[in-house]
Amino acid sequence: MHYEPSKIASGAGFIEAGAEEVILPALWQQDTFIAKAGGSEVIGQMWAFPDKKGRPCCLIPEATAIFQEMAAQWRPGNQPRLFFYIARCYRYERPQAGRYREFTQLGFECLSADPAAAKALSLQLCQGFLDSLGLRYELDARAQRGLSYYLEGNGFEFSCPQLGAQKQVVGGGAYAEGAGFGIGLERLALALGSVDVRFADRVSPENSEEQGVERVA
Repeated sequence: MHYEPSKIASGAGFIEAGAEEVILPALWQQDTFIAKAGGSEVIGQMWAFPDKKGRPCCLIPEATAIFQEMAAQWRPGNQPRLFFYIARCYRYERPQAGRYREFTQLGFECLSADPAAAKALSLQLCQGFLDSLGLRYELDARAQRGLSYYLEGNGFEFSCPQLGAQKQVVGGGAYAEGAGFGIGLERLALALGSVDVRFADRVSPENSEEQGVERVA
């Protein structure tokens, strides 16, 4: 598959592949991530707190766990269903170039009874995405990712060597309910050489660990 950059920016490339857009909330129940990603490093990075009724909530640290939890509802029949989303995600990390406490993720999920086929489709779509942007990238098809829900502990990663230490741009893999991937848009911007001043501001000396989640206007 080949997608023109203008189509990618508007989501048209995902729609042409048959995907539906999902709008994800910033807040979600902690139990989802503990159940689906328990033992993963992301659990310790969650911005977690109780709501006004004392229920454990969090700012979403990633999105795939939500799709896993909602799979039975969002794929009620036997046919695969494809989704894409753009979501703000939050993790308690030390801010540095290409790694932020608040970041934007463009993602694709294929909910399917055949995770292997869903993974193959995800890889094909992701490669088409990156190729259309003219990026130089490397694929690790058996990456040991930091999320416990990937089957056999293996996912896949696309990296852009020009980014140095924080070179991973895409992470994904197969899980029990299907497969998918997430693209870090801030790192993608860095890889494309079109860094927005707002992203650069996030790693300035003023953005210390104590400042918490940065809100970008």
